[in-house]
Amino acid sequence: MDDQRLVKRLRCGDESVLSEIIFKYNRYVSTVVANQLRDFKNTAVIEELASDVFFELWQNRDRLTTSHLKGWLSTVSRNKAKNYIRAQKIQTESLDEKIEEDLDDFVAIPEEFLNLEREEQAQELRLALKKLKKHERETVVRYYFYNQTVTKISEETGTNIETVKSRLRRGRDSLKEILMNGGGSK
Repeated sequence: MDDQRLVKRLRCGDESVLSEIIFKYNRYVSTVVANQLRDFKNTAVIEELASDVFFELWQNRDRLTTSHLKGWLSTVSRNKAKNYIRAQKIQTESLDEKIEEDLDDFVAIPEEFLNLEREEQAQELRLALKKLKKHERETVVRYYFYNQTVTKISEETGTNIETVKSRLRRGRDSLKEILMNGGGSK
């Protein structure tokens, strides 16, 4: 069935036409989304954004002014993907800025993550963390306090996964040694 007929049925509120449109254009919409995402490719995200495109089509069916459905789907797909990328970059930049502030200023460790009984222990851990090499400290903070995976740390810092694992291991070992030898206060 051609796009004009599909759009006409869609404007009339024919729910069955949405299934036909999804069947006809799902691969196309997914490809447009995937091409836009480049560095953020993830099958689940592509499927979710494609679903969002078709949901938006249904929500805006009575305001649809074009009979070129493929062009409309392409534009909305690109916009959904670009908005997703923008949101991911903002989240990543925000976390990067927060981590940098924490590492440069003072290692801010939320108490709920520490699970320590006394503020003295928290202070000692903060001081011990400050004695670590910057890359080790950043890796330990990202892993333990921001709950990032090794893979996520690797992606966000542009560091090899094995290097991240090594920094994490060295950071833990150094922290253990610092804390066993009187802590960060020395």
